[in-house]
Amino acid sequence: MEFPFPIAPVSEGAANLLVPDVARRKGPGSAGPWPFYNPTMAVNRDLSAIVLAKWPGPLGSVLDGLAATGAWGIRMAIETRADRVTFNDWSPETTRLIRENVRRNGLVAKVHRSDLRSLLTEGQYDFVDVDPFGPPTPFLAAAFDGVKGSAGIGITATDTAVLCGTYPRACEKRYGARPLRSPQGAEIGLRILLGYCDRIAEERSLRIRPILAFSAEHFLRALVMVSSGSASAPLGLVARGESGDFIAATAATRDAVGPLWLGPLGDPAVVRALQPSEWTSVVSARLLSLLKVECEMSPLFVTTDELAAREHRSPPRLDWFIDGLRAIGHRATRTHFHPRGVKTDAPSRECARLFRDLSPTGSTDDSRPAS
Repeated sequence: MEFPFPIAPVSEGAANLLVPDVARRKGPGSAGPWPFYNPTMAVNRDLSAIVLAKWPGPLGSVLDGLAATGAWGIRMAIETRADRVTFNDWSPETTRLIRENVRRNGLVAKVHRSDLRSLLTEGQYDFVDVDPFGPPTPFLAAAFDGVKGSAGIGITATDTAVLCGTYPRACEKRYGARPLRSPQGAEIGLRILLGYCDRIAEERSLRIRPILAFSAEHFLRALVMVSSGSASAPLGLVARGESGDFIAATAATRDAVGPLWLGPLGDPAVVRALQPSEWTSVVSARLLSLLKVECEMSPLFVTTDELAAREHRSPPRLDWFIDGLRAIGHRATRTHFHPRGVKTDAPSRECARLFRDLSPTGSTDDSRPAS
């Protein structure tokens, strides 16, 4: 089959694909006239395939709503429990490429050329995936209308500069929430996205339950269960306290951040059961290992960089700090949101005291201090 752009074969997960043969760089990529394929998003699809393989609900009808080359829909069809995968995109060249990739992988599937919002008015699905080039907000209301009473939605947001605090006015306009540019920005952005989804769900007498939500590379990803009925949602605002930690806030609080989803970022029972597949990359498997430990921890975290700045001391090794918190009876673990971040239930004063005990003043010596 001939295409008006150069193509090249690639393998990703269990899928064998033809994709536009164009120069790529690491990062969010840029729009072009060809179907978009970004290999750095493979970690998104790796983790999502692992989750859908253990999805706590039916996957009889699944929609890859903004399918591009069809990479994710094909992986859903091969690597998960999905029975019927439907593909959709708006471009005629893109839908031709999707059909070719479906054929190359020995699949039979419907391929629509439509505006996703229009397509979602024609039927309901067990799972709808929204992975746009740009913000997901234009499609989310239609996605919540297009799922059955107990179903799932996968959401990818690549507008991380907006969600994570670089452009706060744009975030307030787009998501109705105030972000914060900080080491915790990615987690705050993810919780803003979930809070926005919860408010959309509530308008439809629905509620959400995150099965797994995470940050990687240049994107935020949330896989949520949607069910009928209303319930008190864990939404709230936070602000920086005097000691630098995050405390509960109200709309009247100066520099309040949010509203945020303050509940778990995953369902611990499901996440604990997740296992890498034969198609999972090493990078994705390492991320999953960390997410399995982290998903039960409370919101937000502290970094040893922040503690070093406040205490005017050099930071100890991260594992020593975590071990120290556990030794005095607190839960503590690394976080995937920041390489020097620690999630813990220890009060800020305990974190500061332990940090001082483990960190010699003005020293960058990496030798362990005497106990």
